[in-house]
Amino acid sequence: MSHWRHNEFHDILGSDAYRSWLISRNDPPIVYPSSDIAWRRLRALLRRATSRIASFFAAIHIAVVAHKVRRARGAFVRLDGRAPSGRRS
Repeated sequence: MSHWRHNEFHDILGSDAYRSWLISRNDPPIVYPSSDIAWRRLRALLRRATSRIASFFAAIHIAVVAHKVRRARGAFVRLDGRAPSGRRS
């Protein structure tokens, strides 16, 4: 037989009134100074904006490099006298 009984365990946890008070109480909202929140939001906005701008320029860079590669391949094909994929120009 175990030495723990329901009533002893119940007494350790506290009374029903205390538990119901813990459950029903309304904690006041955590209020931060408004300038701190405003600066955090501004920093987050700047991070998102710089990330989007960087991804835009990365896409432009990839497009420019792909265009240069296509032009270079075309120039090499014209120098060699053969068209791409076996077709004659």
